[in-house]
Amino acid sequence: MTPTQEYLREQFGTFNNAYFGGKLPEPEFVVSNARTILGQFCCRSRRSAILRRQKLDHFTIKVTKYYDLPEREYQNVLLHEMIHYYIAYQRIKDTSAHGQVFRAMMNELNSRHGWNIKVRVDTRQWAANDKRKGKRRLVLAFRTHDGKHYLAVINGRYFDAIEKQVKRCNAILSHQWLASDDEFFSKFPVSRTLRAMKVSPETFAEKTSATPKADSATGTAIHD
Repeated sequence: MTPTQEYLREQFGTFNNAYFGGKLPEPEFVVSNARTILGQFCCRSRRSAILRRQKLDHFTIKVTKYYDLPEREYQNVLLHEMIHYYIAYQRIKDTSAHGQVFRAMMNELNSRHGWNIKVRVDTRQWAANDKRKGKRRLVLAFRTHDGKHYLAVINGRYFDAIEKQVKRCNAILSHQWLASDDEFFSKFPVSRTLRAMKVSPETFAEKTSATPKADSATGTAIHD
């Protein structure tokens, strides 16, 4: 099956009432095409100027549609992210991202309710949803100190040379390498030097969050 935002919203409501006491506000749902990240929960943290207390908002759950999975597997992915959401929303301190609290909740859902939620999932036996996957490209994404965002498609033979250029460029604040078969990059020139296209912060966030890191381990997907 292929998950949709509507499907995730419906399943979230059911699971929220069944397993989390209906305590979780409905988050934003994002369906990505990531290969190495099956699901991800994220939120924004800011400190109140009046109460000087940390406030969490902009709750988001992302689930990939990259794989052709049975519905039960996608439900396991969603429940995994809902455990993260519950721990964050209830301000429960855990020993690590998948620490004692997370694993206790995961094991409870698995043993009492028959789920098969996991911390890490081997995806090598799974087929991609789109059998006509596009050409995979090496993408450089970077931000500059003046608040601008750039994306570039790079010839892989020049990775080392361009990585050195990036590290020597004082204007670059941060960068990351990505591997993408997104058709968005099909019209980008393939660069052998540090040349990039300026994009909006929204486009930058979308393409970097939905695209696996270029050095990710083959065949293993992760939950954030």
